[in-house]
Amino acid sequence: MRDLTNLLAVKVSATTLRRRRRDEFGLGSYVAAKNPGLRPKNVEARLRWALEHVNWSVADWKRVIWSDESSIWVGVNPRRQWVIRPPGERLNRKYVKKTFKSEQVKVMAWACFTGDRLGPMIICDEGGIGGNEYEDILYDGLFLLVDDLLAIPEDVEEVQVANENGFVFMQDNARCHKAHDVLEFLKENNVPVMEWPAQSPDLNPLENLWSDFKVRFYQRFTEMFEYPSKDLEALHFLSGRTSWLLPPLGC
Repeated sequence: MRDLTNLLAVKVSATTLRRRRRDEFGLGSYVAAKNPGLRPKNVEARLRWALEHVNWSVADWKRVIWSDESSIWVGVNPRRQWVIRPPGERLNRKYVKKTFKSEQVKVMAWACFTGDRLGPMIICDEGGIGGNEYEDILYDGLFLLVDDLLAIPEDVEEVQVANENGFVFMQDNARCHKAHDVLEFLKENNVPVMEWPAQSPDLNPLENLWSDFKVRFYQRFTEMFEYPSKDLEALHFLSGRTSWLLPPLGC
């Protein structure tokens, strides 16, 4: 707005410009949406992927095992907090944002799910994820879900024979995912892998659930530390490698 007021020959306030922009042209002011930068080859790959799957049915999509990693800052509220307070009350306990000594602790989490089943969440070891660490994650996380998907129910008389064609595994193009040993490992264990276009986190439904999960993670964290008897549970939850099921997210 300041740039416009400097360019105009007439004297007009920024407030007037904002009002005219909103009321006469219907233009609002919003925070810009974030999206990965796409090169022409990325656009082509995404379009090709979309055309290859355009005729997939709901049943086809339910066969996909979606997976993803995300970093989580422990004790950090992922939501921007606004407060309405009187002047001079900035440090009043009612209006401040709570922080914790562990605020600078960051953990990496991996999770997977299908159309009707939640897989385990793996809290990764410190130091990043390499090919060997990723194979361990697949053992602890992916194969647990695969065994569940291929298990034959005991309470039915007729079943369709379970086989590896009943699912397809989705992972993005992170370096550890594309390592030769990892791809061979998946092939040897009869895990079909979906070809994934680069720069496409927005196509992965799990990627879009992380923000909701981080809000719930923070709420659970603060609840635990408000009650001393739960401190040990909180420490167990946040330390080492553990398996933690994703909470229902309404999807």
